[in-house]
Amino acid sequence: MRKLNWLAVFAIVLTTVAFAGPEVSVLDGTSWKVDVKPDSMTQDKGEKDFNATLTFADGKLTVSDPKVGSGASPYSVERAGEKDFTFKSDRATAGEGTSVWTGTVHGKSLEGKLIWTKNDGAVFTYTVKGNKLD
Repeated sequence: MRKLNWLAVFAIVLTTVAFAGPEVSVLDGTSWKVDVKPDSMTQDKGEKDFNATLTFADGKLTVSDPKVGSGASPYSVERAGEKDFTFKSDRATAGEGTSVWTGTVHGKSLEGKLIWTKNDGAVFTYTVKGNKLD
């Protein structure tokens, strides 16, 4: 019986470590001030540049601009070289469709893309560039 209890505890700890993943913790606790610029086709649809703050905490990404959804969404991270990391977060926006944030972090800079698909099927693509907030 005692072995079974220890086995259960070990399984819970192992599962927790597997879900948390060491890569997620690389970005957790960081915030990034980013400029979000529409590509030419998105500009033709009337979309404008905007600024946002991306905050990574507890395995989730929060975007400060309510235009592309509020609340936190899970994100994943992969190593992309010795010092670079790529991330991805799929977000559902209240009444505005879905958005996918992807990017590469190199030191204190971040570059990426935002693809926002509205409920009516319209797709808007943006470039994302910014720097880490200290």
